Amino acid sequence: MSKSLLSILPLSRLHAAHEESAQAWADLQSLGVFEIATPEQQGGSGLGAVEEALIVIELGRRVIAPSVLATVCATHLPTAVNRLPAPAERRVAAGYQRGGRVVFVEDTAANLLLVSGGALFPYPASARLVDGNLWSSRLLGVDTLPDALAKATAEQRLRMRLLEAANLAGIARAAQDMAVAYANMREQFGRPIGSFQAVKHHCANMGIAARQAADLVSYAAVALDDGREDAALQVESALYIAGHAALDNSGKNIQVHGGIGFSDEADPHHLLKRARVFLELAGGLEAAVERIAKVPA
Repeated sequence: MSKSLLSILPLSRLHAAHEESAQAWADLQSLGVFEIATPEQQGGSGLGAVEEALIVIELGRRVIAPSVLATVCATHLPTAVNRLPAPAERRVAAGYQRGGRVVFVEDTAANLLLVSGGALFPYPASARLVDGNLWSSRLLGVDTLPDALAKATAEQRLRMRLLEAANLAGIARAAQDMAVAYANMREQFGRPIGSFQAVKHHCANMGIAARQAADLVSYAAVALDDGREDAALQVESALYIAGHAALDNSGKNIQVHGGIGFSDEADPHHLLKRARVFLELAGGLEAAVERIAKVPA
């Protein structure tokens, strides 16, 4: 029987490492996570945008490492990815551009995906760390990259943005779940803090935001699968709303946890950090607003 995402990706793992373990990668591979949309004749599941988005929402709830999402996104560049001989070598690191510099985190991947730019590159050898401490105290970066293996079409970039939105919607839901669980468990003045009005309002607002994000992602996925003319508008809107929900819910989750929410040994800060990293990888909320404004009416 296949393992569940809950057992493969327990949130406790975030305290041990920023990247997923080799066993987690193997388990995700066995579940078919990296072949969701790959055609059946090529060994994949052949699912559409709706199914893929729902699965990525669940991955987001488990607060996946950026490289996992990048690897899923890279499957939409099949010409480049399928050149690699084995699934283990198809792992992709995630990166983003800041000014004239490319910033990313090494994860022993063979390739580097700039999702917001829609391009896949060989991982630059000049950026590899000699000591093997892949997540040191700094992000890695280079000023130049090798020639691109592949560049995404407009349709492929839109599908990647949908997956980014889905992942952020999952983080928003994870923050809500964590806050509600803590509010039901933590007692003050002889009763759970979730019974207090201020905490109730926080949790209710988090639930609305998470549901709104998930619903918009699902609607955008349907628009993509149906080839609707407003698909681009729906995807960009979903990314914007899901990004806001992930940030706001992660912040409220820390507030619900009180003082312990800011401590390193607790879980809440991991969600806020991941939400911010994924938004950087997506190009930021302002860029999403600009793209929404440019979509033809």
